[in-house]
Amino acid sequence: MKDSEGRLILVSCLVVNDKKEVLLMFRKDHKHYGTPGGKVHPEECKDIKNPTNEELMTVAERELREELGEDIKIEKLKFFVKVDFEIPDGRLATTSKFITKYVSGKPIIREPELFERFDWLPIENLEKYPIAPDMKLFLKRFKEYAKD
Repeated sequence: MKDSEGRLILVSCLVVNDKKEVLLMFRKDHKHYGTPGGKVHPEECKDIKNPTNEELMTVAERELREELGEDIKIEKLKFFVKVDFEIPDGRLATTSKFITKYVSGKPIIREPELFERFDWLPIENLEKYPIAPDMKLFLKRFKEYAKD
C-alpha cells in the first residue's frame, strides 16, 4: 500500500543472534541481501495513511513467518528505524525496521521464487556484502547498536 505521499509502505525484521550476526535473505531479482519483510496491506491498518507501530510490528512478524517459516522463534519485536528510500525499480518507499533476537528454530526459504538463500552475516562487516539500499541508510546506527 502507499502512504499519503505515494510511497510504498514496507516493514521488515532485523533478526540478530548472540554472535552479532544478522539474518539476511539474498534476493534473486535485485542481487542483494535484505531483511525479511514486505508490503503492508490496507486491511492490516485502521488508517493506511498513518499506521501505528503496533500495526506495523504485526505485519513485520507476519512477513517474517511467510518468508522464513513458522519454526523460527524470536523475542518480541522492537521498533528500530524508519527510512525513506528508492527501491531498485525506481519506486519510492518508506520502511519501518523492527529488531529482534533469534531464539531458536530452523529458518527455511518459503519463497524460492524471490530468494536464493539466507545467511547469517556479521554486522560489523555488512558493508563488504551487497546489501539492500535501505540498509545502507541506517548501517552506521545498526553497527553501533550491535556493539552494545
